[in-house]
Amino acid sequence: MTVAPDRFRARLVRFAAEECRGNSRLYEVVCNEMAADDALLEFVASALRQPSQPTLPLAAVHYLLLGGADGGGLERFYPNLTAAPEPPEQAYPAFRAFVLAHRQPLAELLATRGTQTNEVGRCSYLLPAYVIAAQRAKGPLAIVDVGSSAGLTLLFDRYAYDYGGATAGDARSAVRIRTEMRGAPAVTAPMPDVAERIGIDLSPVALDDGDAVRWLEACVWPEHIDRFANLRAAIAVARATPPRIVPGSAADRLPSVVAGIDRALALVIVNTAVMLYFPRDERARYAALLGEIGAQRETFWIANEHPAFLHEAGFGAALEMPDPSALPVAMTHWRNGNREARVLGWVGPHARWLDWLGAPDD
Repeated sequence: MTVAPDRFRARLVRFAAEECRGNSRLYEVVCNEMAADDALLEFVASALRQPSQPTLPLAAVHYLLLGGADGGGLERFYPNLTAAPEPPEQAYPAFRAFVLAHRQPLAELLATRGTQTNEVGRCSYLLPAYVIAAQRAKGPLAIVDVGSSAGLTLLFDRYAYDYGGATAGDARSAVRIRTEMRGAPAVTAPMPDVAERIGIDLSPVALDDGDAVRWLEACVWPEHIDRFANLRAAIAVARATPPRIVPGSAADRLPSVVAGIDRALALVIVNTAVMLYFPRDERARYAALLGEIGAQRETFWIANEHPAFLHEAGFGAALEMPDPSALPVAMTHWRNGNREARVLGWVGPHARWLDWLGAPDD
């Protein structure tokens, strides 16, 4: 099965307008130009084997550049690859020439890879959500991260945080997460006690595999130098204290993972920007599992996903997005047969800003 070019064209245009604008001028230019380039669009769409985000061809090109492929000058437009990048408005001819010169390896990547991000910036909103969960549970947490990739966000308490002057976490950490705060101050202390941390991922990333790490880096946008630095620093932390990652799908593995967790611990199930990649039937299975687990033990479900997917998973009424680029940080709490769901805040692309609404009242 290949992807229809017109369908992918529409996704490129939408991606450029809603996600790249204001975040990556290079990718905004490339996506808009590719959408108008019938020949290149046909090649990319025909190589894809399933509906995919526009980030995949962008990451595939980036991956080859990071691996030392002859860029033909394209690397001059990538701020993470050159000290003096050229204007992104001039990048598309070099991008097009690179794709055509590397058709075979790119086709293989587009047919076999999926975007595999491990954005440690997400910890900026996970930390206050975990603080709320720990305060409500009045005890240690067992965190299960669905779609955990390399598990870097499971190590949130090893990182340093700056919320526009208010600091939290380990001040000595080389992972420096900075977020623009909007709305109410986020409660970030005391740091939660985590008794267990487990990830579930279809394709866990082995951090001793140089190729796998390069693919993680390729999924970072070239202008985001701070994200590169944090990714590499977080990988070093994870290599020293690797979290447990269970391979498999969420719907298949979640029951056995939860069954192995001491019931005295408050269970926290978290997923961030992963439900997009679930088949529709798996989203339904996942939602049913969450309800079953919550009926049996105290459970917190923390999710940062598109409102449509939260609605499918039974979070509640469809949410109205205050900003087209923002996603909700949603928490559902099951305790003693009762269920409470609410939005804790809204987060911008790559967690660059956080509009916190405040903690739910007990």
